Amino acid sequence: MTQGTCPACGAAVEFSAGSAQVVVCGHCQTVVARQGASLEAHGKVGAIVETDSPLRLGAEGRLGRDAYRLVGHLQKDHGAGPWDEWYVEFDDGRTGWLSESEGAFHLLIASGTEQGLSLEDFPPGHRFSLAGHRLVVEERGHGRVVAAEGQLPDDVDPSADSHYVDATGPKGVFVTLDFGTWSTDPEVYVGKKLKLTELGIAPDQLRPRVKKVALQQARCTQCNGPLELRAPDQTKRVACPYCGALLDVRKGKLAFLQLLEKPDPGPRIPLGARGTLEGTEWICIGFLVRSCTVEGVRYPWEEYLLFNRERGFTWLMESNGHWVFLIPLDAGDVSVAPGIAAHREGQRYRAFQSVEAVTETVLGEFYWEVRAGETSHATEYVAPPYSVSVDETENEVTYTLGEYLAPGVVQEAFGLKEPLPEPHGIAPSQPNPHSSGPAWMWAGIWSLALLAVFLVLNVLAANEVVLEETVRLDLDARSGTPAAIHFSKPFDIHKHGNVRAELTSPVNNSWLGVQAELVNEQSGDVIGFYEEVGYYSGSDSDGSWSEGDQTETEHLSSVPPGRYVLRSQALFDGTPRGQSYTLKLVSDTPRALWFFWALVLLWVLPLFAVFRASSFETSRWAESNLDSGSGE
Repeated sequence: MTQGTCPACGAAVEFSAGSAQVVVCGHCQTVVARQGASLEAHGKVGAIVETDSPLRLGAEGRLGRDAYRLVGHLQKDHGAGPWDEWYVEFDDGRTGWLSESEGAFHLLIASGTEQGLSLEDFPPGHRFSLAGHRLVVEERGHGRVVAAEGQLPDDVDPSADSHYVDATGPKGVFVTLDFGTWSTDPEVYVGKKLKLTELGIAPDQLRPRVKKVALQQARCTQCNGPLELRAPDQTKRVACPYCGALLDVRKGKLAFLQLLEKPDPGPRIPLGARGTLEGTEWICIGFLVRSCTVEGVRYPWEEYLLFNRERGFTWLMESNGHWVFLIPLDAGDVSVAPGIAAHREGQRYRAFQSVEAVTETVLGEFYWEVRAGETSHATEYVAPPYSVSVDETENEVTYTLGEYLAPGVVQEAFGLKEPLPEPHGIAPSQPNPHSSGPAWMWAGIWSLALLAVFLVLNVLAANEVVLEETVRLDLDARSGTPAAIHFSKPFDIHKHGNVRAELTSPVNNSWLGVQAELVNEQSGDVIGFYEEVGYYSGSDSDGSWSEGDQTETEHLSSVPPGRYVLRSQALFDGTPRGQSYTLKLVSDTPRALWFFWALVLLWVLPLFAVFRASSFETSRWAESNLDSGSGE
């Protein structure tokens, strides 16, 4: 520990952090540097202004077994208001920085300098590997130190503009490349995004958040209309709902920026409305109308900014009556083949559209420096009912995960009295209402059940041969005459059911038919049937050929048990020439054809569902302006 007096004012200063090279005098804001055993004054720096950060200098925390302390505090600004960064020293001598952004905290540990890297090589969306992590650039920015307190590792130059690159990786990994005032060889800081409760800082060491009370009941600087800000601690821009003035929010004051055209009609979800989605109560605080132009046609959509003090900000988007609930994603959690597909948690999202999005209308309050007329490049990847959207500007890229919502869900969530418009057209992430999955599933289940029944019937079936006789025709017999009639010996059918009749004849380049009657000797009932066989063969310039068959089968349905005689009369072409035929009757034999047609009927519905689902997808992808391959 080094103690001494401030060279500028004589107040006591103390170096308790071994890694600190300068300390800011708490009395006069002079930056005091260690030079051997002496202390030197290196100019003055601004005093810290109150923000809504819950952290305070000297607070101690613990991550697992690693204890640390906040020993220094910087406030930086790039023109839109300051943000806080805290210099951290661990008990084991490691150092790093803790920063806060939109309610999330990033604890980053210094891991040395990376030689050969250039700032211009890291545009937003750029993917690279560093320190064993696969990373995606989310922001490339700059800022000046405007205020400081406590002990710091380096001298502070309020006139210097330093540059940085923020990148994210899977599972919350966060990396900052600090280029300082140079454009190459950055210092690398590696860590992850954490919640306040994960910082391991005791509640009694945190300070209450400073509320911008004046902004909760502020008035428009242009029309004096009342502006009830619902997230005053995090709002940077607010658009007056009365006159359309866009106002900048800095240090608790409102400053006029530009006059906007008021939306007509207004938002379907009123500003200030509260609704519950995903088990969280949200308040609607902002409204945007954005659009894109494709082949000369303007396509507008609406976006609603939702806020919850614990979960931060999220979005609802409406287009042509279709609604999508959007939550922020870390870019590092998504793998992207630009214009083809995105992958997240094993799910493939197919590229649907890529457009230049323009902000046309602004209403309410926002956490960034929104302006009418600002543009971004937007790409949407879909895996209905979900989507991944990528918004890119010159210095920043943001990822969001969308889930399609029916209008009734939104209406019920926010208790809207007026019914929302019915959707028209097909939305990129709209679920296919004609999904064939259930139809295929049930068809499969019933097919298996039908197969089981068919197998059981075959096992239980008698398959009894009740008659098998061969009839030889006399040489003087003529087709269809009494001489061609034959009566079988009597036989018994023991079981009610089907009877399979098989006709076989050694015909060659001829045909033979049999008109048969199954006569019940007890009842006199007659069951008639006709079978015919024909077989022809030969050769021509194309080679040998043949057609027909010497065996045919006929099924007789619902034949009752009893004693029968089979009367058969042969029909043939020309003279019999010693022809013969064999008739075979098999009792109680299940018919496979019935099983086949039952299967056909079972699969008609899923095939029809496939047709409807395919037509729906064809209509959906007809609206895409990207060729992303064959899809899933």
